Amino acid sequence: MARFHAFTWATFIDSSSRTDDEEPSTSVTKNLKKVVKRKYDEDYIKYGFSWCGDETAPRPQCIICGDQPSNESMLPSKLKRHLYSSHPSCANKDKQYFKRCLEQNKKKQKKFMKSAVTVTEKAFEASYHVAKLIARQKTPHTVGETLTKPACMEIVRLMLGQNEVKEMNKVSLSADTVKRRIHDMSSDILGTLINKLLSADN
Repeated sequence: MARFHAFTWATFIDSSSRTDDEEPSTSVTKNLKKVVKRKYDEDYIKYGFSWCGDETAPRPQCIICGDQPSNESMLPSKLKRHLYSSHPSCANKDKQYFKRCLEQNKKKQKKFMKSAVTVTEKAFEASYHVAKLIARQKTPHTVGETLTKPACMEIVRLMLGQNEVKEMNKVSLSADTVKRRIHDMSSDILGTLINKLLSADN
């Protein structure tokens, strides 16, 4: 009788442990969902959509409003729904219309980027010029941020308008920036002088 109880108890333990090992694995397997990365089709432009982001998992981008839904929305039915619900006046436009819109958007983006780079370069150059003036006057580096920049912004606001003030604000004149600019110019002058002396010796 004792032998029978030992056998059934051991069998029960073995059965229970095996079930515990198997059930989580089965449960996890069932809950795992295969993630489908949808690709952009050139034909989707007829719904007014191009694409942006990662090429392996692109996001659709509306050519009209710029909306960027998730990769899961890269389906003709969803793209068409957006077109008809958000841009009904464009619903009957052909592919050529959307292609022209896309080209115009690209041109505007390039123009904007070029303008942004130009403004940044000018602001960068302006900070060097002001730092040089501050160094010549032997005034504290803080004067750029506390006096020079506020004065320039006020002059620009009164003479040119508020929009131009925003551009003026891009010029960095903090004490640390002025210090770095002066150090850079000093190093450049010293390097130029050393090169001239070495050339003269030769």
